[in-house]
Amino acid sequence: MRKLYEQSLTQTQFAVLEFEQIFQLSQERLKQALEAELITSEYTVQKQKGFLYVEGSTPVLLVAHLDTVHRALPETICYSADGAVMMSPQGIGGDDRAGVYMILRLIQSVHCHVLFCEDEETGGCGARAFTKSGIVPDVNYIVELDRVGNNDAVFYQCRNRQFEQYINGFGFQTAFGSFSDISILAPHLNLAAVNLSTGYYHAHQPGEYVRLDEVETLIGRVAKLLQAKTERFSYTQKFAARKLGEPSNLQRKRLTALLDTHIVRINNQNVADGRGYYMDISGRIYLYLEECDRMVHIRDAEAFCMDGSAAAYQAGLAKEYAVVELEEALRMMDLSRDSA
Repeated sequence: MRKLYEQSLTQTQFAVLEFEQIFQLSQERLKQALEAELITSEYTVQKQKGFLYVEGSTPVLLVAHLDTVHRALPETICYSADGAVMMSPQGIGGDDRAGVYMILRLIQSVHCHVLFCEDEETGGCGARAFTKSGIVPDVNYIVELDRVGNNDAVFYQCRNRQFEQYINGFGFQTAFGSFSDISILAPHLNLAAVNLSTGYYHAHQPGEYVRLDEVETLIGRVAKLLQAKTERFSYTQKFAARKLGEPSNLQRKRLTALLDTHIVRINNQNVADGRGYYMDISGRIYLYLEECDRMVHIRDAEAFCMDGSAAAYQAGLAKEYAVVELEEALRMMDLSRDSA
């Protein structure tokens, strides 16, 4: 009845950690256990405040974060009758303990570089600490395992089309997100980066769950990606040059990304969660429009937290983007089509 759960336990032959401990330990205790686990895997561990890093022989950097948003640790873990789904009344923390588990499984067969970051959920503190450490991994690209679902590839502000095509060549599909550790790491290291699905759903909610069957499939898919030989993919920033028809006095603003825990409301109607939306210091809401490669101001839009309070602008996480009004964006797209 619990075939998939038992399969996970059988395949999880770690020296220190047991399968459920990956989800049940506090961030601090998990970091200690992972240090011991990596040492037994013949890695030399660099442990600093905010992260664990190990250098591998396969030129890919794997990233996951150790914290979760849930206030209580999952004391009780429940499984579906067939063992395909795991969850907890306290919140299972698949975001991102599923990613941690996948990395431990992957490095059993592919000796990648690994970075475990602390406090991603509170602004990427561990990733920021890593950028100040002086460590520069000799790798070709970065893979973070921290995405909901079973087939997503999120590139954030990295626009390396060759890299995107390469990743999607393994069956993943481009999706859009607001923030993860690679939003900080990729531009700092000048490396293309992607955040791939890890089989969890309903992140940050009490009803969050992990599909173990999908996790097993994803481990196999990601392993094939990591084993393929490739060149180095550099980071290419989105929102670059002035577009055809765009005014010379292009307006730029510092925007902060909204999260999937936010709700976007337009004309008093809830239309979406916050993924892919951005906010300026005045509370105005923007949406990235790929056709014109700009942040477009959405009139009459507001953003709220799940408890109904107004979403807050996070100055420390804000980045500068080119912004336009919707009418200007439409005019730019018309000119672009006419010139094609």
